[in-house]
Amino acid sequence: MGYSTDYSLSMTPDLSEVHEEIEDSDFAYAFEDSCKWYDHETDMRVFSKRFPDVLFELSGEGEEAGDVWRKYFCDGKMQSCPGQITFEPFDESELR
Repeated sequence: MGYSTDYSLSMTPDLSEVHEEIEDSDFAYAFEDSCKWYDHETDMRVFSKRFPDVLFELSGEGEEAGDVWRKYFCDGKMQSCPGQITFEPFDESELR
């Protein structure tokens, strides 16, 4: 069965040559539909080594409510940032 996630990828700078490499990669399927990409951290670390001057931002939204995150990759290194849901405090003056 497994766990599906929706993935999106952005990069800085946004280079057409990198987009072409992604389209030809073994993980290009991950950006088409929700999927199971269990090796995304390993794949992105290796891929980012090929473009050491590009910062990749991989965002994911899993099947379970609140499962959102971003992972940043640069020159084979990664920073993981889990999403946080916050609510504004109650303000009686906002009641309508």
